[in-house]
Amino acid sequence: MVRRFVLCLFSAVLMCFSTTLCLAKTDKKSTSEPRKVLVLAERGGLHEGFTAAGLQWLESQKERFNIELTVLNSAKEIGKGELQEYQLVLQLNYPPYAWSKAAQKDMQSYIDKGIGGYIGFHHASLLGEFDGYPMWEWFSDFLGKIRYQNYIADKCDATVWLEDQQHPVTKGVPHSFVIKEDEWYTYDISPRQNAHVLANADENSYSIQTNIKMGDHPVIWTNTAKKARNVYFQFGHSKSLYENPAFIRLFENAIRWTLNDDEPVQEEEGYPANYARAPRFRALVHYEPHAEEAHVQFDKQAIEFFHKLTYGEGWLMDVTTSLADYPYEKLKDYSIIISLNAAPSGKQREAFEQYMENGGGWIGFHASAYNDRNTHWPWFNKFLGCGAFYCNNWPPQPALVECDTQEHPVTCSLPQSFVAPASEFYQWNPSPRKNPDVEVLVSISPKMYPFGLKDVVKFGDFPIVWTNKKYRMVYLNMGHGDEGFIDATQNLLFVNAFRWVVSRDPKGDPFEK
Repeated sequence: MVRRFVLCLFSAVLMCFSTTLCLAKTDKKSTSEPRKVLVLAERGGLHEGFTAAGLQWLESQKERFNIELTVLNSAKEIGKGELQEYQLVLQLNYPPYAWSKAAQKDMQSYIDKGIGGYIGFHHASLLGEFDGYPMWEWFSDFLGKIRYQNYIADKCDATVWLEDQQHPVTKGVPHSFVIKEDEWYTYDISPRQNAHVLANADENSYSIQTNIKMGDHPVIWTNTAKKARNVYFQFGHSKSLYENPAFIRLFENAIRWTLNDDEPVQEEEGYPANYARAPRFRALVHYEPHAEEAHVQFDKQAIEFFHKLTYGEGWLMDVTTSLADYPYEKLKDYSIIISLNAAPSGKQREAFEQYMENGGGWIGFHASAYNDRNTHWPWFNKFLGCGAFYCNNWPPQPALVECDTQEHPVTCSLPQSFVAPASEFYQWNPSPRKNPDVEVLVSISPKMYPFGLKDVVKFGDFPIVWTNKKYRMVYLNMGHGDEGFIDATQNLLFVNAFRWVVSRDPKGDPFEK
């Protein structure tokens, strides 16, 4: 009887203790103070649609982000020291002028000391002399030492390309997406040299004809020299942005990151599930956005081509314009590196060597294997299994190519010969065929000689696709111009090469998982 009483008493104590814990947890959640966000909103005029839709969206997301909004329509309303009360300042199209001296001073302190975070949209980079106000030099430095120069008055669509898919702001966003009906600003200089660029606008994708271009056109960037977490988005003209899933994910990510919120974005009904779907393996695409135009044309088409292979139960494809942020410890997580007219340089070479020597996978296109007497990378020649660049045809033209073997998985589904789309093809000396570790898969047919119009190749062995059997790799010499993906046979060759390299991953065939 006593024992039963003790047990009942003990159970009651446990229940009471558990209830107390549950209440404590509930109280902690319910008493969590909302983060204060100051929204500087430009009202009226051409940007009213974007601003009004933005305020409505923010209001609908308050509980989700646990934020409290204060909306001001003039920076002159900011009281002295008032900014320190906010965890985030969001410049919703409000320009960088018409601020009081006190508000300017407080804003500088807020950003430089890292008191809170910052997000700016569109009109926030209208830096210059406007409406009788001088340019705010500190704000110009903050946004990359830029000065507004011009804009495309006729709204147009453009494709945006991510340059850093590893940044918290760009996580879960497709490597490219279209922004519709926006203005596109140009500046006196690119902010790239003074900021970390996350995305750029493809000026060749403009939906209208215009000469208002920058060449290098960043549209999302962050100033890493400042203590405050900050990000600027150049687009922000049309309310249709709030119907764009890529834009919504960027906005959500920016809010969480600038508020130091490490909680992942939760999937919700109606949100594209493929944005956050867990992949079976990872591929890293490396390209150089400032190479010659014909190479960049191929690279961007290639990125889109491989991205489409990720649809459904696909794999994760990261895209980078620099391997500087990928030491071996990060590279080893990738089943394959796809080099599009780009090769490692400087200290990046050591990490790439270690990656390949430890079972890494690689397919390279065109200039990714270019090397001459100035390259000074003996290991790379060993890896490629050939000598240096010797000559090429010019201008680009189609070529009759022949499969050296139809027994290899890369070429087994191809015809014995086919016409490859127009490209600039490299010849190597000595030829990779002379290396016993190399298996040549495809070559330019001798029937093509003399090959070229200005630069003519008249003779010689001309392999264009091969593998070094000591490594998990395939090199494909195609990759010049905008015709690289117009032929189904060549596309199949690319897919076969990709799949074969990935399927030989020492960690196991990801396609079979």
